Amino acid sequence: MSEPTPELRRVRVLIVEDHPVLRGVIRLACEHSRDLAIAGEVDDGEQALEMARELSPDVIVLDLSLPGELQGLDVARRLRADGSTAKILILTGRTDDRSVFESIRAGADGFLEKTAGVRFIADALTRVAAGERVFSPDQERSALQELGRMARRARASSGAQAIITPRELEILEFVSLGLTVKQVATRLGLSPRTVEAHIAKLYRKLGVRNRVQAISRAVSLGLIRMG
Repeated sequence: MSEPTPELRRVRVLIVEDHPVLRGVIRLACEHSRDLAIAGEVDDGEQALEMARELSPDVIVLDLSLPGELQGLDVARRLRADGSTAKILILTGRTDDRSVFESIRAGADGFLEKTAGVRFIADALTRVAAGERVFSPDQERSALQELGRMARRARASSGAQAIITPRELEILEFVSLGLTVKQVATRLGLSPRTVEAHIAKLYRKLGVRNRVQAISRAVSLGLIRMG
């Protein structure tokens, strides 16, 4: 039987998770391995940044969904922007393509589902600490698919911006706020018929048939923002 790893060589882990039960699971995973040691535990993004600066952990286990304004991705981005060299292992219940892609883009070194067992979590922590990237083939494919979708949206947005006039975009923004044709006309000093003509052109350019579709399409292309 091999001797335990000396304390000074253990991988120091900061747990960022607001659910006590899941924190317990991660703690158990660290205790399961002789190579891992708990550096600290926090339950929100602000504390995570403070403790990361104070403790300089080797690995940060980070949930994407946290209480407060700073979510997991915000924390990851801030850590990288601050120059943190800590490895980041995302442990989350969100498994959609966008979450995986944004985690990679934010600088995460691994992505694990919360359904993973204690041994899998311990193994992932050890591998990430050793410099490995811990993403399954499915997760890498989903990230590439999301990247492809983003590229297509960017091309479509660029094309739409090239053909939609500033006046049409202005009208579209008013329409997205729920204004009627008459109200838009009053705001812009135009006749209702002129506004209707602009809206009809917008529908054709966006490939839609009604107001709701036009707003949805414009938001997806990044032409306008809701809220």
